[in-house]
Amino acid sequence: MRSCGDCRLCCKVFPLPLLAKPAGEWCRHVCAVGCAIHGPGKPDVCCQYDCYWREHDALSEAWCPDRIGIVVTEAGSVTVGYRLLPVVLFQEDCSVGVSLANGSFEPASEASLGDAVRGLLDHFVSRGVAVMIIHGLDARIEFDRARWPGISADDIEAALRYELSQDAEELKRLGAVGDEYRPLSRDEAEAACREERGS
Repeated sequence: MRSCGDCRLCCKVFPLPLLAKPAGEWCRHVCAVGCAIHGPGKPDVCCQYDCYWREHDALSEAWCPDRIGIVVTEAGSVTVGYRLLPVVLFQEDCSVGVSLANGSFEPASEASLGDAVRGLLDHFVSRGVAVMIIHGLDARIEFDRARWPGISADDIEAALRYELSQDAEELKRLGAVGDEYRPLSRDEAEAACREERGS
């Protein structure tokens, strides 16, 4: 497994309710050697977090999270249309990107860091993995539609929401989500997706 080196991006992009840390803000415990919390006081979710780049030496050094502004996390597989589809999450650093003239925000994956991020995205999509790219409160999914015919990004998002919510109690125990987080039914997951899209 690789060393984090100087990278601390996971300490910024993820929310950590246990420490009242919102997503996109640096954790107050980040220090030059990593985390200033040692021993039993360190949140379990921080101790157990698996950075995909650290665990997979085959990934290019150029794809280190702090170089491209994206932390990759394996999300397991979701069942969509009776098929098992592997998914990874790209959690983008919202401070990286380009503000557009119309006031909207173009994520780094389509702006200043295009080549490196596109290479990483293509790495996964070409292997049949769906990628959910999370930028603040917005998310989109990219996948190889030719390999997965009859499946939509909305289908994948609803399935992923459902699968992730089934770990609600474990995520609460780890301190990764607040007490209000609960398991969803498949219908609730689909409804949540529709509501966010305004449809």
